Amino acid sequence: MTYLLLLYFSLFSFTTAPPDHQIEVTQLEENVYLYESFATYQGQLISANGLVLVSGNEVALIDTPWDESQTRQLLNWIDDKIDKPVAFAVITHAHQDRIGGIDVLKTNHIPTVSGELTATQAVQNGYAQPDASFQSDTLLTYGQASIDMFYPGPGHTVDNTVVYLNDRDILYGGCFIKSAQAQSLGNLADAYVQDWSQSLARVKERYPERKLVIPGHGKWTPGAIENTLNLLLKAE
Repeated sequence: MTYLLLLYFSLFSFTTAPPDHQIEVTQLEENVYLYESFATYQGQLISANGLVLVSGNEVALIDTPWDESQTRQLLNWIDDKIDKPVAFAVITHAHQDRIGGIDVLKTNHIPTVSGELTATQAVQNGYAQPDASFQSDTLLTYGQASIDMFYPGPGHTVDNTVVYLNDRDILYGGCFIKSAQAQSLGNLADAYVQDWSQSLARVKERYPERKLVIPGHGKWTPGAIENTLNLLLKAE
């Protein structure tokens, strides 16, 4: 399995999961849900993490599933289980596991927000451009809660953004942060390995009180930042 994952992330060759495959949703704490969507590589399912956040009468969505089918599943789940409107969706970078469902969001009139670099990369990669963008950081509110979007510099991609849940001290790293169990840096096709460690240091300095770190893929157990740094040291 490890060998397959390494091949997958090195070649970035995959197909999205069968239409009948269901997203999986885990409640991390009250009003904070992690969803997993899936793609396949040589018959093996590859999961990607995203978040559904609830406060007051609003929902915030962090990243989209891999494809339109799973994005529709996610919106249906929100309608059934949360029954509150999605105020906005954040796109953390312009790879398919983060932006693949953006057309579904636009069809459902859900505003999308990203960094300026992601907005540019989205068009270059063949996706719709997010509705609003920011240069380095921005604060977004939903209900009585807020999230901080921060661009730390290049790493996994030139445009990778992280998201911090201010009232929860939860850091969502997207693909910029590897899981504690990851054995490689994954897909390096668009990576800036030489800049990644310095960019990660900016994240650590900006969010020292983080109590939970969520990577873009894999489990959200402790040690994700430390493992990412170790993998970067080995890659240098």
